[in-house]
Amino acid sequence: MLKYFKYMMVVFLCFPLQALHSHGYVFSKANEEMHDNIQIEIDRNFLIIQYESVYFGQIAPHVRLMIDANSDNIISRQEIDSFFISYKNSLNRALETKPFYINKQPYLLRLVSVFAPSLTVDSLLAPLRLGMLFSVSGVKIHSGENELTIDPKLLFENGTHLIDMAKKQVAFTDKQHKAIGRFLQISMSSKDSLQFISTFPGRLTRNKKMVFVHGVFYDKTILNMDKSKYADIQIRFKSP
Repeated sequence: MLKYFKYMMVVFLCFPLQALHSHGYVFSKANEEMHDNIQIEIDRNFLIIQYESVYFGQIAPHVRLMIDANSDNIISRQEIDSFFISYKNSLNRALETKPFYINKQPYLLRLVSVFAPSLTVDSLLAPLRLGMLFSVSGVKIHSGENELTIDPKLLFENGTHLIDMAKKQVAFTDKQHKAIGRFLQISMSSKDSLQFISTFPGRLTRNKKMVFVHGVFYDKTILNMDKSKYADIQIRFKSP
Protein backbone atom coordinates (compact mmCIF):
# COMPACT_ATOMS: atom_id res chain seq x y z
CA MET A 1 0.00 0.00 0.00
CA LEU A 2 1.39 3.38 -0.91
CA LYS A 3 2.36 5.69 1.91
CA TYR A 4 -0.17 8.40 1.14
CA PHE A 5 -3.08 6.15 2.06
CA LYS A 6 -3.44 5.75 5.82
CA TYR A 7 -6.39 3.69 6.99
CA MET A 8 -8.11 4.90 10.12
CA MET A 9 -11.53 5.16 11.70
CA VAL A 10 -12.80 8.69 11.24
CA VAL A 11 -14.09 10.22 14.47
CA PHE A 12 -16.21 13.35 14.18
CA LEU A 13 -15.48 15.80 17.01
CA CYS A 14 -17.16 19.11 17.75
CA PHE A 15 -15.36 21.90 19.58
CA PRO A 16 -16.38 25.46 20.53
CA LEU A 17 -15.72 27.96 17.78
CA GLN A 18 -14.17 31.38 18.27
CA ALA A 19 -14.56 34.06 15.59
CA LEU A 20 -11.87 36.69 15.16
CA HIS A 21 -11.04 39.38 12.57
CA SER A 22 -13.41 41.09 10.17
CA HIS A 23 -13.35 38.62 7.30
CA GLY A 24 -11.59 35.59 8.55
CA TYR A 25 -13.04 33.62 11.47
CA VAL A 26 -10.01 32.06 13.09
CA PHE A 27 -11.15 29.04 15.09
CA SER A 28 -8.63 28.27 17.80
CA LYS A 29 -10.23 24.93 18.73
CA ALA A 30 -11.97 23.88 15.52
CA ASN A 31 -11.22 20.85 13.41
CA GLU A 32 -10.10 22.09 10.00
CA GLU A 33 -11.51 19.21 8.00
CA MET A 34 -13.49 18.36 4.89
CA HIS A 35 -15.24 14.98 5.02
CA ASP A 36 -16.64 13.48 1.81
CA ASN A 37 -18.76 10.34 1.80
CA ILE A 38 -18.94 9.24 -1.84
CA GLN A 39 -21.33 6.68 -3.33
CA ILE A 40 -20.62 5.56 -6.90
CA GLU A 41 -23.12 3.55 -8.91
CA ILE A 42 -22.05 2.03 -12.20
CA ASP A 43 -24.12 0.16 -14.75
CA ARG A 44 -23.67 -0.76 -18.38
CA ASN A 45 -24.71 2.63 -19.75
CA PHE A 46 -24.22 5.18 -16.98
CA LEU A 47 -22.25 6.15 -13.90
CA ILE A 48 -23.40 8.48 -11.12
CA ILE A 49 -21.50 9.80 -8.12
CA GLN A 50 -23.28 11.16 -5.06
CA TYR A 51 -21.49 13.16 -2.35
CA GLU A 52 -22.57 13.69 1.23
CA SER A 53 -20.10 16.20 2.61
CA VAL A 54 -19.49 17.97 5.91
CA TYR A 55 -16.99 20.84 6.07
CA PHE A 56 -15.71 21.84 9.51
CA GLY A 57 -13.73 24.89 10.57
CA GLN A 58 -12.92 28.01 8.61
CA ILE A 59 -14.05 26.94 5.14
CA ALA A 60 -17.70 26.71 6.30
CA PRO A 61 -18.27 30.42 7.14
CA HIS A 62 -16.23 31.51 4.12
CA VAL A 63 -18.57 29.61 1.80
CA ARG A 64 -21.53 31.24 3.55
CA LEU A 65 -19.93 34.66 3.05
CA MET A 66 -19.68 33.95 -0.68
CA ILE A 67 -23.34 32.92 -0.82
CA ASP A 68 -24.52 36.00 1.13
CA ALA A 69 -24.33 38.28 -1.90
CA ASN A 70 -25.83 41.38 -0.22
CA SER A 71 -23.86 40.91 3.04
CA ASP A 72 -26.95 41.17 5.23
CA ASN A 73 -26.05 38.06 7.28
CA ILE A 74 -29.18 36.31 6.01
CA ILE A 75 -28.85 33.59 3.40
CA SER A 76 -31.88 33.41 1.15
CA ARG A 77 -32.93 30.59 -1.14
CA GLN A 78 -32.39 32.90 -4.12
CA GLU A 79 -28.78 33.58 -3.03
CA ILE A 80 -28.17 29.85 -2.56
CA ASP A 81 -29.54 29.01 -6.00
CA SER A 82 -27.59 31.82 -7.66
CA PHE A 83 -24.30 30.86 -6.00
CA PHE A 84 -24.54 27.17 -6.81
CA ILE A 85 -25.51 27.82 -10.44
CA SER A 86 -22.29 29.81 -10.75
CA TYR A 87 -20.36 27.14 -8.86
CA LYS A 88 -21.76 24.34 -11.01
CA ASN A 89 -20.95 26.12 -14.27
CA SER A 90 -17.38 26.97 -13.29
CA LEU A 91 -16.69 23.53 -11.82
CA ASN A 92 -17.98 21.80 -14.95
CA ARG A 93 -15.65 23.93 -17.06
CA ALA A 94 -12.74 22.85 -14.86
CA LEU A 95 -13.77 19.19 -15.09
CA GLU A 96 -13.53 19.30 -18.89
CA THR A 97 -9.75 18.88 -18.56
CA LYS A 98 -9.88 16.17 -15.87
CA PRO A 99 -11.07 12.85 -17.31
CA PHE A 100 -11.20 9.42 -15.70
CA TYR A 101 -11.04 6.21 -17.70
CA ILE A 102 -13.00 3.01 -18.31
CA ASN A 103 -10.97 0.56 -20.39
CA LYS A 104 -8.62 3.47 -21.24
CA GLN A 105 -11.53 5.40 -22.77
CA PRO A 106 -11.78 8.93 -21.27
CA TYR A 107 -14.99 10.12 -19.62
CA LEU A 108 -15.89 13.41 -17.95
CA LEU A 109 -17.79 14.02 -14.74
CA ARG A 110 -20.50 16.67 -14.80
CA LEU A 111 -22.09 18.23 -11.74
CA VAL A 112 -25.86 17.94 -12.05
CA SER A 113 -27.21 19.18 -8.71
CA VAL A 114 -26.12 20.65 -5.39
CA PHE A 115 -28.19 20.14 -2.24
CA ALA A 116 -27.83 22.41 0.79
CA PRO A 117 -31.05 21.89 2.77
CA SER A 118 -29.88 23.42 6.06
CA LEU A 119 -28.12 26.54 4.76
CA THR A 120 -31.08 28.84 5.42
CA VAL A 121 -31.34 27.82 9.09
CA ASP A 122 -27.75 27.06 10.14
CA SER A 123 -25.68 29.62 11.98
CA LEU A 124 -22.74 31.25 10.22
CA LEU A 125 -20.26 29.13 12.15
CA ALA A 126 -22.03 25.77 11.91
CA PRO A 127 -20.46 22.89 9.95
CA LEU A 128 -21.40 23.17 6.28
CA ARG A 129 -23.39 20.21 4.94
CA LEU A 130 -23.63 19.75 1.19
CA GLY A 131 -24.82 17.08 -1.19
CA MET A 132 -23.72 16.88 -4.82
CA LEU A 133 -24.76 14.65 -7.69
CA PHE A 134 -22.42 14.02 -10.63
CA SER A 135 -23.24 12.01 -13.72
CA VAL A 136 -21.41 10.50 -16.68
CA SER A 137 -23.25 9.83 -19.93
CA GLY A 138 -22.41 7.46 -22.76
CA VAL A 139 -20.69 4.86 -20.57
CA LYS A 140 -19.80 1.72 -22.51
CA ILE A 141 -19.13 -1.46 -20.55
CA HIS A 142 -17.71 -4.46 -22.44
CA SER A 143 -18.74 -8.05 -21.90
CA GLY A 144 -16.00 -9.68 -19.85
CA GLU A 145 -13.45 -7.82 -17.73
CA ASN A 146 -13.37 -4.02 -17.48
CA GLU A 147 -11.23 -1.55 -15.54
CA LEU A 148 -12.09 1.86 -14.13
CA THR A 149 -9.10 4.11 -13.48
CA ILE A 150 -9.43 7.42 -11.67
CA ASP A 151 -6.95 9.97 -10.39
CA PRO A 152 -7.80 10.35 -6.66
CA LYS A 153 -7.38 14.12 -6.96
CA LEU A 154 -10.48 14.18 -9.16
CA LEU A 155 -12.64 13.03 -6.24
CA PHE A 156 -11.56 16.13 -4.28
CA GLU A 157 -12.05 18.57 -7.14
CA ASN A 158 -15.43 19.87 -5.93
CA GLY A 159 -14.07 20.82 -2.50
CA THR A 160 -10.87 22.20 -3.97
CA HIS A 161 -12.95 24.36 -6.31
CA LEU A 162 -14.85 25.85 -3.35
CA ILE A 163 -11.53 26.67 -1.68
CA ASP A 164 -10.22 28.34 -4.84
CA MET A 165 -13.39 30.45 -5.08
CA ALA A 166 -13.09 31.45 -1.42
CA LYS A 167 -9.49 32.58 -1.98
CA LYS A 168 -10.61 34.85 -4.81
CA GLN A 169 -13.86 36.17 -3.35
CA VAL A 170 -13.58 36.31 0.47
CA ALA A 171 -9.85 36.41 1.23
CA PHE A 172 -9.48 32.79 2.35
CA THR A 173 -5.74 32.48 2.88
CA ASP A 174 -3.14 29.91 1.88
CA LYS A 175 -2.43 29.39 5.60
CA GLN A 176 -6.07 28.57 6.23
CA HIS A 177 -6.06 26.24 3.24
CA LYS A 178 -2.99 24.36 4.45
CA ALA A 179 -4.64 23.71 7.82
CA ILE A 180 -7.45 21.65 6.25
CA GLY A 181 -7.38 17.86 6.45
CA ARG A 182 -9.22 15.95 3.72
CA PHE A 183 -11.06 12.68 4.33
CA LEU A 184 -12.87 10.25 2.04
CA GLN A 185 -15.12 7.26 2.37
CA ILE A 186 -15.97 5.63 -0.96
CA SER A 187 -18.43 2.90 -1.86
CA MET A 188 -19.08 1.66 -5.37
CA SER A 189 -21.91 -0.65 -6.36
CA SER A 190 -23.99 -1.79 -9.32
CA LYS A 191 -27.67 -2.64 -9.62
CA ASP A 192 -26.85 -4.36 -12.89
CA SER A 193 -25.24 -7.80 -13.11
CA LEU A 194 -21.71 -6.45 -12.85
CA GLN A 195 -19.32 -8.27 -10.49
CA PHE A 196 -16.26 -6.58 -9.00
CA ILE A 197 -12.98 -8.45 -9.28
CA SER A 198 -10.43 -6.26 -7.48
CA THR A 199 -9.80 -2.77 -6.13
CA PHE A 200 -6.79 -0.68 -5.18
CA PRO A 201 -7.04 0.64 -2.56
CA GLY A 202 -9.94 -0.80 -0.54
CA ARG A 203 -11.72 -4.12 -0.38
CA LEU A 204 -14.65 -5.99 -1.91
CA THR A 205 -17.79 -6.76 0.11
CA ARG A 206 -21.23 -8.32 -0.32
CA ASN A 207 -20.07 -11.21 -2.47
CA LYS A 208 -18.11 -8.92 -4.77
CA LYS A 209 -21.11 -6.66 -5.39
CA MET A 210 -19.54 -3.61 -3.74
CA VAL A 211 -16.20 -1.83 -3.51
CA PHE A 212 -15.60 -0.15 -0.16
CA VAL A 213 -12.75 2.21 0.68
CA HIS A 214 -13.36 2.89 4.36
CA GLY A 215 -11.99 5.68 6.49
CA VAL A 216 -9.25 6.61 4.06
CA PHE A 217 -7.16 9.57 5.12
CA TYR A 218 -5.97 11.45 2.07
CA ASP A 219 -2.59 12.97 2.82
CA LYS A 220 -3.02 16.63 1.92
CA THR A 221 0.51 16.82 0.52
CA ILE A 222 -0.56 14.68 -2.44
CA LEU A 223 -2.62 17.62 -3.71
CA ASN A 224 0.69 19.27 -4.57
CA MET A 225 2.47 16.15 -5.81
CA ASP A 226 3.38 15.44 -9.38
CA LYS A 227 1.08 12.89 -11.01
CA SER A 228 3.97 10.51 -11.67
CA LYS A 229 4.59 10.08 -7.93
CA TYR A 230 1.32 8.41 -6.93
CA ALA A 231 -0.98 5.69 -8.28
CA ASP A 232 -4.51 5.92 -9.61
CA ILE A 233 -7.47 4.23 -7.99
CA GLN A 234 -8.03 1.06 -10.03
CA ILE A 235 -11.23 -1.01 -9.91
CA ARG A 236 -11.69 -4.09 -12.06
CA PHE A 237 -15.11 -5.63 -12.69
CA LYS A 238 -16.77 -8.19 -14.95
CA SER A 239 -19.90 -7.88 -17.09
CA PRO A 240 -21.85 -10.81 -18.65
